Amino acid sequence: MNNSGQVLGIDGLKDKSYLARCQKTLRSWGAPFSGWTCKEIYDVRDDDWNAPLHACELCGCTKVRYVHVMTHPDYFEDVSVGCICAGIMEGDILAAKDRERLMRNRSKRKRSFPKRKWTRTTNGWSLTYHGEQILIGRSRHNPERLGVKYNGQCVWTYKGKPITDFLSAAYAAFNLADPVPEAKP
Repeated sequence: MNNSGQVLGIDGLKDKSYLARCQKTLRSWGAPFSGWTCKEIYDVRDDDWNAPLHACELCGCTKVRYVHVMTHPDYFEDVSVGCICAGIMEGDILAAKDRERLMRNRSKRKRSFPKRKWTRTTNGWSLTYHGEQILIGRSRHNPERLGVKYNGQCVWTYKGKPITDFLSAAYAAFNLADPVPEAKP
C-alpha cells in the first residue's frame, strides 16, 4: 500500500521503461497484458543452496530465485517470471512482493528445520512443531528407508525418491508441517 492506503498496481511501478519493456515482450508473444494469475511460486534453491538461479521468461533477468508461474485463460502456456514481472502481469506489484516475502520466510524456516532439537527414539527421531508431533522412523520391511509421519499423513518419498537419510526425511517433514502457501488468485 502507498501512504494513502491504496494498493499499488502497475501504476505504482517507478520505472515506466521496465513496464514498457515487459509489455513489449508480451505483445511480441501475442499474449494478453492483464488478467494473469499466479498458479504457483517456488524456490529454485529449495534444497540446493548453490543451484543456478532462474532466468525470467519475460524480462530476461538471470537472478530469479523465487519463480512465479503465471497463467492466463487466453494464453496457451504458463510463463515463469520474477517478482516484478509477476506483479506487472497480474496488475498488482504488492501481491507479488507479498508472495515472495512469504516464500523467503518459508525458505529460512526450512533451512534451519533439520537443525532443531530432535529427540532420538528407538526407531528414529521425534520433534514437536507448531504443537504437533513429527515422527521420522525406519521401515520394518526395509531398514534403509525412512518414513515421516505428521498429523495423520505418512510419506516415504521426498521429491519422488525414497527417503534414505535424515536430511531428506527432515525436509519431507517440513513440507508436511509447513507446506508452500497456495498462490491466491
